[in-house]
Amino acid sequence: MAVNDKNINEILNIYENLLNEFKIELKDCPDGSLMHQMKGKHLQFLHYVDENGKKTRKGINKKPDLIKALARKEFNTKASEILTHNIAVLKKAIAGQILFDPEQIIQSMTKAYALVPEEYFFDRNRFIITAGLDDDLLTRIKRHEEWWSKPYKEYWGHPENKTKLTSRGQKVRSISELLIAEALYKYSIPFHYEEELEVEGKTFAPDFTFEGWDYRKFYLDYFGMMDQPKYAKRNFIKLDDYYDIGLIPGDNLIVAFDSKGIMNAGVIEDIIKNEIIPRL
Repeated sequence: MAVNDKNINEILNIYENLLNEFKIELKDCPDGSLMHQMKGKHLQFLHYVDENGKKTRKGINKKPDLIKALARKEFNTKASEILTHNIAVLKKAIAGQILFDPEQIIQSMTKAYALVPEEYFFDRNRFIITAGLDDDLLTRIKRHEEWWSKPYKEYWGHPENKTKLTSRGQKVRSISELLIAEALYKYSIPFHYEEELEVEGKTFAPDFTFEGWDYRKFYLDYFGMMDQPKYAKRNFIKLDDYYDIGLIPGDNLIVAFDSKGIMNAGVIEDIIKNEIIPRL
């Protein structure tokens, strides 16, 4: 959800509107801040208030609205500081923006807020600002969010190989898959990772599944060590199996080959712009 600076005036307008909203909401926020402690195995949220030098802490586990309000207050305060900085920078048309990214704001908070649900802090749909795509593309991409939000069956064969963690908590098997996932996040493109396909008693799990413009699924599979004969042979057999179940390269299957084990970021961008986005 990083903000791209392609259209400075548009971004400036977004920042100013958000800052105004945050300031209005901050006026009605409760005093104090959020803390937590463990009592045995139980997590307890606390409302910390300092009134005229007198510090009090009260348990508020049974007050979810107050927890939410304190979470919103902390988020709005930090977000407002960043937005104020960025507005000044943009108005002077100089470099040096601090990235306004709600997820990074949450990550910067103290541990007291780490266990608060994300939706308490902000509405994700309001902050989807993608990498310089025009309104038509944004509309087409956003159309797939309903599909993305539905549960799916992820393949968990050899879970010990899922050792790489994306910025949104998705476990993947390789650095290249992590780079692909992060690039898809940048463009806000919904995807499923290793969604299972059951065909005639066999299980298939292409790396990335997407919903196309015609609501048919299409796939991206990454083959990263094609310079190794055994690996290459195994994956050519896999491609033959894909063909038998109707996954056709150039049609509903995008195949990315590499021999170094780590994909070039520019190649990933090309695949997204020239192969994935046109199908959405």
